[in-house]
Amino acid sequence: MSKYAKINSENIVENVIVCGDSQIGIFPVEWIKVTSETKEAYIGGEYNRENSKFIAIKPQFDSWELNDNFDWAPPVEMPSVGHYLWNETLVQWEEYEPDNTAPQE
Repeated sequence: MSKYAKINSENIVENVIVCGDSQIGIFPVEWIKVTSETKEAYIGGEYNRENSKFIAIKPQFDSWELNDNFDWAPPVEMPSVGHYLWNETLVQWEEYEPDNTAPQE
């Protein structure tokens, strides 16, 4: 069994299914096999035909750009120690303290 992404005429992923390789041909639409080389496919994401890569939906940050690995990345690398949230207005990471007061189950 393999994972396949249904691509529309605008190269947008419309569906992702798991199907036997020999059965995928019965569907009358274009399906692209998802592999480690193509990256993960997400509904609403895009398929870059030129590079045979799936691209996730862009985060809602205008400053983030698609990098050479076809991942969305901020213009400033997130620090490796601590907890951070992206501040688009200031175009920087802001440290925060997680709320550990939530009831434990």
